[in-house]
Amino acid sequence: MIVLLTGDDQHAIQEQLNQYKAEIDAQWLTLCYHRFPADQLDRAISVARTRSLTGGKKLVIVENCHLKQWGDTELSTLQQLVQVPEFTILVFVATNLDKRLKIYKHIVKYAKLFEFPLIPVWRTDLIEKALAKLAAGIAIQAKKIKLVLSKNVVEYLAEAIGNDMTRAATKLRKLYIYANGRQLELAEVKELVPCQTQNSLQLASAIRQGESNQVLHLLDDLLSRSEPLMVIVATLLTQFRTWLWVKSAIVSGIKKDSELAQMCSISNPNRIYYLRQEVANTSINALAKAVTMMLDLDMSIKTGAEAKYLLPTILSVSRLFKLN
Repeated sequence: MIVLLTGDDQHAIQEQLNQYKAEIDAQWLTLCYHRFPADQLDRAISVARTRSLTGGKKLVIVENCHLKQWGDTELSTLQQLVQVPEFTILVFVATNLDKRLKIYKHIVKYAKLFEFPLIPVWRTDLIEKALAKLAAGIAIQAKKIKLVLSKNVVEYLAEAIGNDMTRAATKLRKLYIYANGRQLELAEVKELVPCQTQNSLQLASAIRQGESNQVLHLLDDLLSRSEPLMVIVATLLTQFRTWLWVKSAIVSGIKKDSELAQMCSISNPNRIYYLRQEVANTSINALAKAVTMMLDLDMSIKTGAEAKYLLPTILSVSRLFKLN
């Protein structure tokens, strides 16, 4: 079996690799479990082509294969994929790849493609479902230990952990050990899993809602973690531009999500549903003024303005929405 795993959800990819590894007889792991970097493709294919000495399955993993680093020599080596035995699991792992490449088109002739995109931070509903699924998986693994999470706890974990499923797995295991079979209170969970996912998108939402205190808290958190000013401002500008485009399109009479997505250059039409809700009670004039102020701030930061100029501007933008 030949598999191509791609995506930026490293936790999901690792879980898939663990499943393949579990198919190998534990006593023969030394002989039947192999990992190679992408620059050792020839060795990896050679090992994959060789039948297992134990007569069972063999797992060969080729890591960090974004494919662009491979040329005609590697393409020639990959002609041997047809010779990989049935009981060998050959896995190519890529964070991202270009599906237009000749080498990609050759691999997928023989390989099953599994894509693991990271859940967008704005899809909190999917993050909550992923956390619930992860909790269920850990419960099965733990067997004797059961952790019951109330709805408000799951919602908090989704906010606190965001789309970092690797951190989610670690924190849920911590909760299992601490709970020892009982249901934890929200206050306990907050103490054990502090919210560390404050980011510029959350800051943008707080500004749009005119929540000055929350704006101060989030901005302080970002700056304390040495988040670059240009990154903060660029994210805010992009988000407010998107809100302005969507609001303008809605006001102009565009109703279909697909048309809105195309007009606003939003690659995922499913996001329109959430953007509609976000701008429903937001003034188009306030959004327009916010974008103008953000553009001025962006220019100031790029010309060397210090962090002290960030807060007054951000608070001024926030007040625009408090008045509307």
